[in-house]
Amino acid sequence: MIKLTDIIKEEEIGQTKLDPETGIKTTLTNIDPETGRREWEVKYEVDPKFLYNKLDELVLYLKKAEEGSELAKFRDILKNLKNRTARVINSKK
Repeated sequence: MIKLTDIIKEEEIGQTKLDPETGIKTTLTNIDPETGRREWEVKYEVDPKFLYNKLDELVLYLKKAEEGSELAKFRDILKNLKNRTARVINSKK
């Protein structure tokens, strides 16, 4: 996770940091020469690989669900989403 102290250490305008866990991308956009005040642009981006891993964890967890139950239906839906996410990742290669 990006901490405020990490962001403040950014010294060059245009310098960018991306937190791989949250997808938060910060870019230093301005430094006031008189006060030292800094401004950042913050974007929230989705990493398909991170999403794939989280879906995989859920699918594995739900393997314990009894067949025909509502949880088994959720597992099947998540498995489908995981497969679609894999196609997105592979299409970017």
